[in-house]
Amino acid sequence: MAEPGQGPDPEGSRNSDDRKIRELTGLLRESLAASARGDHAESWSLTSRFATEFWLASPDDLPDGLTGPERTEFHVLRAAAADRMDLHDEAVAEIRAWRTAAQSTGAAGPALLALASLTLVAMTVECDDAVLTTTLPPSAALLHDLAGEISGLGARPDSDLTAEERVCLSLAAGAGLTCATSTEHTAMRGIFREFVDRFTTLAGQEGDRILTRAQQLHADGRTADAVDTVSAYLARLDVATSPTQVYEAHDMLGFFALTAGDTAGDMDAEGVLRHWRVCADLALETGAPLEGLHRAEQVCQLLNAEGDYDSAYELARRYDAALDGAPVGPALLNLRAVRARSALGADLPYEAFALAASTADWSALTGDDERTLACLSIAAMAAEDAGEAGTSGSSNSGETVVALLERAAALHLDRGEPVDAARMLRTAARERCSSGEFSRAVELMERALRVLEDPATPAQVPATVPGDDGSDMLTWHVADWNEDMSSVWEMADRPDLAVGYAERAARLFREARDHSGAALNWVSAAEMYLDQGDGDSCDRALDLAHSELTRLPGPAGGGEPADTGENAAWEGYLALRNLRQG
Repeated sequence: MAEPGQGPDPEGSRNSDDRKIRELTGLLRESLAASARGDHAESWSLTSRFATEFWLASPDDLPDGLTGPERTEFHVLRAAAADRMDLHDEAVAEIRAWRTAAQSTGAAGPALLALASLTLVAMTVECDDAVLTTTLPPSAALLHDLAGEISGLGARPDSDLTAEERVCLSLAAGAGLTCATSTEHTAMRGIFREFVDRFTTLAGQEGDRILTRAQQLHADGRTADAVDTVSAYLARLDVATSPTQVYEAHDMLGFFALTAGDTAGDMDAEGVLRHWRVCADLALETGAPLEGLHRAEQVCQLLNAEGDYDSAYELARRYDAALDGAPVGPALLNLRAVRARSALGADLPYEAFALAASTADWSALTGDDERTLACLSIAAMAAEDAGEAGTSGSSNSGETVVALLERAAALHLDRGEPVDAARMLRTAARERCSSGEFSRAVELMERALRVLEDPATPAQVPATVPGDDGSDMLTWHVADWNEDMSSVWEMADRPDLAVGYAERAARLFREARDHSGAALNWVSAAEMYLDQGDGDSCDRALDLAHSELTRLPGPAGGGEPADTGENAAWEGYLALRNLRQG
């Protein structure tokens, strides 16, 4: 052992590596034993342990004395962990290695199960529009291959099938039916229904049969019957002895609640939250946080939507801690993003900033722009709330906020969203303006205008009126920019400049057929002229405001104003007109 100050101890390092390999070997054997006795809770727990303790291990690290099934189990566990973390490329690679290893030893059942797992990954990628860099056949092609292999293995007399092969046939049939149902592949759904009817009975897995029947009832539109079927099954279960069955029943009931309406907005949110919260808690209690990761993230989303930020934060924090050591993948980034949002709502701005900023950095490497933009937004709000959050000792948190907004603007530009990019820069300008940094605010505003005036921008602005090529909406956004610029100069105590931008905003709003916006800006210009002692210009601006107001449903037309903006315009106009006539 090295003396203090002589550097690392090579022998100690070797002993540590050897111990780690022994632990991994033991885990592989425990996993095989758990699968053989049908202990799903232990299998789930071991998958989570593999992800948090052995993710960086490779097959080359395994000792020479391992059996073929033990070596194959390494790929099985790594594939399962990768799948639950949404590391789809890694999942595909490991499933293929698993299938190759099983085929090389003549293990027909495990090879079939690997093909079923590959089919489910293809389904997930297609349903979620996930990014996949490796080549993977479409789920329809894989379903066809899976049906062929099930038919081949299942053609043997029942007495010739091993217990392992029976379980693999049952699981493969269920996976194929799930895929065919989810992808609405009607022909293959019928084929796999027949497989399930035969092979789940053959394997004697009552719970699988019940949940599969409920899934198909739901797919047939018989939701009430599906719910009753699962609820009756759940009432018979004891969570102490059947935790995974309880999890799967609540998971399915949560899905039924999620799809209770015709649209996502019509879902039974209370039901989703109730059932999936049980799943999230149960996965933690059984030492299988990886299994409950998606449900925990979705529960936190719902809790945040209800304003229960403290509960969302605590659940996300517990999951983050339980998954310490797992690779940073999409699923974990989603959890950290939702934890950052809950931290912000729970009045923990420093933690919200640190979480959101680091998650945005990782997310930028994945290509998930939506998550990256959400985290940049959370980080900006948190930095502003914290005052000096993330500034490494500087009291000027405003530039931290601006830097985040500038990153968001750049990402919007990369996505072909110039209006959103300009909006980010204008938000940054308002932040600088409120801090008295007017020259910086003007710089940011000018950058926003250059984005809007770019020749490529009109084609990228979504039209809101049939027949519009985007030019009307672009005109509106330029008018809105002028309104903001007027406010900037007004806050900078330069009303002589502010009034010109207010007038330009009014004219552009009129051109965009937003008469309320035009009236508001003429009223604003009138106020500034009055403050400068220019009564004639004030009256002229009020006349122009009145001209716009008469085009709206309101007092002049005998009706009520259509929105609060029109109310504000009328109130401002009448107050100034009365003042001038008083």
